[in-house]
Amino acid sequence: MSPTEPNDRSAAALRVALRARILDAARRIVTRDGLRALSMRKLAEAIGYSPASLYSYFESRDAIARALGREGFAQLLAHLEPLGTIGEPRERLHALAHGYVAFARAHRQAYRLMYVEAGEGGRSAPQAVGRAATPETAASPAPAQQDDALSCEEAARVADLFADALEALAAAGQLRQGAPGESALLARALWAMLHGVVAFSLIGPEFAGEASLVPIVDAALDGWLAEPVSAHGSAQARHDTSPPARVAKQTQEGSS
Repeated sequence: MSPTEPNDRSAAALRVALRARILDAARRIVTRDGLRALSMRKLAEAIGYSPASLYSYFESRDAIARALGREGFAQLLAHLEPLGTIGEPRERLHALAHGYVAFARAHRQAYRLMYVEAGEGGRSAPQAVGRAATPETAASPAPAQQDDALSCEEAARVADLFADALEALAAAGQLRQGAPGESALLARALWAMLHGVVAFSLIGPEFAGEASLVPIVDAALDGWLAEPVSAHGSAQARHDTSPPARVAKQTQEGSS
């Protein structure tokens, strides 16, 4: 072992720790005051460093915003992955769609950072779908591309959850549109549709409660499925065992 290796590891650990402090401070500022309030000067004051020193860790304020958005992608992925294990593809797609909307409403600031407020140079999830980092680029991304590469990878993994369910439905002839092999394109279209539902729910007073979104998401899914969601099972069965109920239960268990 080289005599310099322990010092190198210590320096790397300190760098990781300070990067985490910067992101923690940025998260607090955004949560309290919104993204527009985020600046290198405010971050430097919050952690007791000079503004110039922050540029050794992030190239810009927008890079910090993208890093926060990337955390949101990771949280969304963790929220949806358990739902992606549901065996029946119709129920799985239903659960993923409702889980997506529930996550967006429960993590509004993170969601905005993920999609619409990352600033210049950021890339939204719909652009990133299907363009995960390759093994080569993931191994040694250029500094200016590192945030985007990670963001794309996580966004693509979320898209894969939807694509797998759509692929299974298409193979079973249960989709009104599309065919096996078109799942990636369909997943992108479905994601865009869900993003629209979420956008309206965040700005429209008529969507004040999450319960009001359940029939809206179901109606949107009806346009995709050969058999409408509303015709799939009895009303009581849907109330007791529907994916929205499962999502609500998972959310409660996760917060307990």
